[in-house]
Amino acid sequence: MAQEKISGWQLFSMIILFEIGTTVLFGLGMRAKQDEWLAILAAMLAGLALMRVYSKLCEYYPNRTLVQIIPEVVGKWIGYPLSLIYILNFAYESSRVLRDFGELIVQTILRETPILVIMAGFMLGVVYCLRGGIEVLGRLGEILFPVAFIALVTGWILIITSEIHHFEYIEPVFEKNGLPILNAVFPFLLVFPFGQTLLFMMFANNLNPLSRFRKVGMAGILASGIIVSLNMMGLILIFGPLVLKETEFPLYTAIGMVDLGDFIMNLDAFAILMMVLGGFFKLGAFMYGAVVGTAQLFRLESYHSLLVPWGTIILALSFIIASTYSQHIYIGWNISIPYIFFPLYVIIPILLLIIAAIRKIGSV
Repeated sequence: MAQEKISGWQLFSMIILFEIGTTVLFGLGMRAKQDEWLAILAAMLAGLALMRVYSKLCEYYPNRTLVQIIPEVVGKWIGYPLSLIYILNFAYESSRVLRDFGELIVQTILRETPILVIMAGFMLGVVYCLRGGIEVLGRLGEILFPVAFIALVTGWILIITSEIHHFEYIEPVFEKNGLPILNAVFPFLLVFPFGQTLLFMMFANNLNPLSRFRKVGMAGILASGIIVSLNMMGLILIFGPLVLKETEFPLYTAIGMVDLGDFIMNLDAFAILMMVLGGFFKLGAFMYGAVVGTAQLFRLESYHSLLVPWGTIILALSFIIASTYSQHIYIGWNISIPYIFFPLYVIIPILLLIIAAIRKIGSV
C-alpha cells in the first residue's frame, strides 16, 4: 500500500479529538463518586505509561503497524489470529461509537428521525472522508480541533456564568483513603479512554518523522486527560455524583441549563455539534484501524475497496450488539471493558513488549 504521511500536530489533534470523542458524553461510571476527576488524572498517568509501551513496540519495529508487529513478535501461528482479533475489536469499537452518537442525536435533537437514517448518514460521512486517506483525516482534525476546543471552553464559560454549580458537591476529597479512585482507574478509566490509544499504533508509521510518535502520543494523552478531568469536575459541581451517574448525556444536559437573563439560552445544538466532532474522529479512527489492518493482514494493495463492506458491517453490528441503549451501556462497562478491552489494551501489549525486549537482547 502507498505510504501516507501526517504531521505531529495532526496526530496530536486527532488523539485529543479521539480521546474526548465519547468520553465527554458520559459520567464514566462514577465509581470514585466526587473524586472521579482525580481518578481521571490518575488514569492519565497510567495511560502515559501505556503509551510508552506502545511507542517502544513501534521503535522496536519501525514502519510497522500493530497488525504487522504482532506476528513478528510471537510468530505467525499465534500472531495472525491475534492480529485478526485486534481488527475485529476495532470494528466492534467502531460499532459502539456509532451507536453512542446515533442514540445521542435521536434522543435529543432529532427525536422523530429513525436512528438507522442518522447512523447511516454518519457512516457515509466517515467512509467518504477515509476514501481520501489518513492525510485527509489528519488535515480535517488539524482544522476542527481548535473549533472543538473553543466550543468546549465557551460552553463551560457560559455554564459557570450561569451559576448553576455547587462547590459542596465535590467534597470530601480523597474519601476512603483513595480506594474508590483505584477501583475507578483499574480497569475502567485506564481502558476508557486512555488504553484505547493503542489504536494509534496503526497510525505510527504514517507519522513524519516516526521518532516523534512517543512525544506526540504522550502529549496527546496529557492534554486530553486534563481536558476530560476538568470537564468531569465541572459536571460533578453541577449535578453531584449521584445524579451525574444516572444522567445519560450530562454535558448536553448541562449546556441546556444555561440561561443568562433570558438572552443566552437553548444552546442544545451547540453541545451536539461539539460532541459530534469528537465522535466523528473516534469512529473514523477505529474504522481506519479495521480496514487498514484487514488490508495488511491479507496483503491487499489498497484498503479503499474495504471501506464500504466494513462500513456496512459496522452499521449492522451497531444494532446487533444491544437491543436497547441501557443494555448497550451495561455491556460496555461490565463486560467489554474488564473482559475484552483490558486484556487487549493493557495485558497483551505489555507481554508483547517483554517478548520483543527479550528477542532484542538475545539478538545482540
